[in-house]
Amino acid sequence: MASASTDARPAPPSSPPSPSSRSLLIDVVRGAAIVLVTLGHTNQGTLRRQYWGDSPIGHDLNSFIYAFHMPAFFFVSGIFLCNSVRKRGAWRFTLEKLRTLAYPYLLWACIYGLTPLILAKYTVTPPFTWHEFLLATATGGISWFLPTIFFVVIAGMLLRHIPMPLLFLITIVVSYIWPVTGLEFVDRGFKHLPFLVAGMWVGRNYEQIERIPKLAAAAAALVIALVIGFATHGPLGAPDSLFILLGLLGTLMLLLVARCLDHSLPARQLAWIGVASLGIFLVSPYPQGLGRQILLAFHIVNPWMQVLFPTLLTTVIAAILYQKRVKLHIAWLFAWPFA
Repeated sequence: MASASTDARPAPPSSPPSPSSRSLLIDVVRGAAIVLVTLGHTNQGTLRRQYWGDSPIGHDLNSFIYAFHMPAFFFVSGIFLCNSVRKRGAWRFTLEKLRTLAYPYLLWACIYGLTPLILAKYTVTPPFTWHEFLLATATGGISWFLPTIFFVVIAGMLLRHIPMPLLFLITIVVSYIWPVTGLEFVDRGFKHLPFLVAGMWVGRNYEQIERIPKLAAAAAALVIALVIGFATHGPLGAPDSLFILLGLLGTLMLLLVARCLDHSLPARQLAWIGVASLGIFLVSPYPQGLGRQILLAFHIVNPWMQVLFPTLLTTVIAAILYQKRVKLHIAWLFAWPFA
């Protein structure tokens, strides 16, 4: 995937609903997922720079995170989809997704495209030619998540009247037989569509998670983490045939972790991060690169510091910018400003 910064960018959902309609549990899942995304992408940069040396930890961490962190975003995007279409209507729903997904994708594709020209000294990505830039933007290769989630939620909207068990089975089959076409947002869209449909199928039934005793939820989450760790351990990670199973298990694990945290301070902090996941996704390459430069200025190449410090810096800075976007007059960076 083409990138305009030192590391890949995390992925996020569309613009948040009104505060009264938010679910703390789902926002905690979003927050945990976006932290894992940022951690995973920072770890990728650490692997590319060979800071892990001969240690398998970096590869195992990468395989574990990538088994489920993106499926979780598609799943939670499907939970409220049918209700949102029912309230807004298909046309207004589509316009909202154009405003909050298509627009920021195109805007930030331009920003990412210019970055190697301006910050060439600090990036590992060479500048795009015009042809490369236009092709990457058109296919979703410059930053795949936003055009992919747009494609998937529109597909979910159009297919929502099909019985969900049948639709889920159909999307699973399609995800495994769909050929690689080079149109990245479509290829990835069909690969991740089962998770969105699973979220649509579950709907508000996710609230049943809140009835599980915390101790039982913690035990179940630990068991799932061990299963995913075992399945992804090794230099090759998990086989593609397990992608849907591990993605669903990992999403369930995050839901169980959110249940364990309940309404605690860590839960509220993760929910605050989850609300800002769009901003973290878009802004993250820059504080992530800044974090690396700070460490290098002090000659710190310890792999754990190279992973954890940029992740923390990225999450905090990007979340603050998004949460303060109206006061800072930068809301136009995250959604089309003319409703």
